[in-house]
Amino acid sequence: MNKYAGKRPGFGEKIAFALGDGGCNFVWTTLGSFLTVYYTDNVGIAAATIGTMMLLARLLDGISDLIMGTIIDHTHTRWGKARPWILWSAIPMGVGLVLMFSIPSSLSSKGKVAYAFISYVLMAAVVYTACNLAYNTLLALFSPERKDRIQASSFRFFCTMATVLFINYNTMDFVGKFGWTGMASIFGAIAVGMLLITFFFTKERNNQDIAENVDRTFVDTEKKKKAQKLSVGKSFAYLFKNKYFLLLTLIFVVNYTALGVNNGLRIYYARDVLGNVGLMGTLTLCFILPKMIGNLVYPYIVKVLGNWRAMVIGYIVEIAGVLLMAVLPTSASAAFTGLILLGIGGIPHNAGLFAMVADVVDYGEWKTGVRLDGLTNSATSFGMKVGAGLGSAIVGWGLAWAAYEGKRTAQKVAQTAMTIARIKSAYTIIPVILFAIGLVALLFCNLDKIAPQMEKDLAAKHAE
Repeated sequence: MNKYAGKRPGFGEKIAFALGDGGCNFVWTTLGSFLTVYYTDNVGIAAATIGTMMLLARLLDGISDLIMGTIIDHTHTRWGKARPWILWSAIPMGVGLVLMFSIPSSLSSKGKVAYAFISYVLMAAVVYTACNLAYNTLLALFSPERKDRIQASSFRFFCTMATVLFINYNTMDFVGKFGWTGMASIFGAIAVGMLLITFFFTKERNNQDIAENVDRTFVDTEKKKKAQKLSVGKSFAYLFKNKYFLLLTLIFVVNYTALGVNNGLRIYYARDVLGNVGLMGTLTLCFILPKMIGNLVYPYIVKVLGNWRAMVIGYIVEIAGVLLMAVLPTSASAAFTGLILLGIGGIPHNAGLFAMVADVVDYGEWKTGVRLDGLTNSATSFGMKVGAGLGSAIVGWGLAWAAYEGKRTAQKVAQTAMTIARIKSAYTIIPVILFAIGLVALLFCNLDKIAPQMEKDLAAKHAE
């Protein structure tokens, strides 16, 4: 029996868990919001090249997610199966961020593209995959109690939104003072520290493989052999018997593609459409602040509406917010209001969606008798990163379609009217389509009806 079973996580441990996603976002949000600008305006890589490069990298990334999910399911250490990967990947996360914003100016044009592609693939498909997939898996292992997971997810996304807000408000100031490499060094160090706090101050309670003697590196031989009997092929066979897995993966992909487009184009939208790059921070505040507040009260929202119903309403509000910006694309007031609605609608798609991943893990065990924490959570990581990659690719291709010229910005010359019009379209129309797809998928993914029975049956099983 797990030594920590029956000991529910306290407030401090939930905060320690939440800080891990802050660490991940000091890397990932920085890349998602500012890497394209760094490539186009400072390194001189063509926007279309960036889009294609990021899409290819994310295809490799999707494969690595499935591999890493299997590896986590077959990891058996005294720390559990997810926590050790957070430890092992923390420092490479920080170092990788620095390297990505340090492309040598002495390289040829092809050399710069090669450096950018290789560093992006190593970060996205190897380092970030190991870290973030392990972190997402930790939620299902953190506690068997659905209430604990939702509360931990709420704290997590409050921390995430605070991190995103800090990054979007301060990154360009840091770049002005310390340069791109200096900014990445500071953010990378913070990321490492936050991830290490998560490793040292959390436990895995919902993990049947942790032995009573936690001083031993591996669980006892018989238990380890039994866990390893499930082959990779059988693991995938059980995974695809879980009807909610593919739906959940699709929801993650469309959500993070939409957010990737919105985040990646926001700086161009503020500077080239609204005419004031200084609005970037205010626009981000309008988007983030509702989420920060909402994530703290989301457990109470769930009590009233249920997780699934709250997520459906969230999609409707998000679509309304983006449509407002589409109708009034040059109005700063409409942009602020639209992003507030986008933030409010996105509240359930933070804490609620990640809590649903743990429900899907439980559903798989409930239906098949086999628990696949890591592999099921690959839906989370795969969807997030492929979605973000598609979002980044769409940003690059959209800028190329709009005939965006980085040299104009460097020379402080305005973009053409056609470029500005097409940036408006890409910033609004694409997210509306994606959110609509997510809403349709969610309508077939109502786990709230069966969650109480699953929790009861699995609790009885684990008590045996």
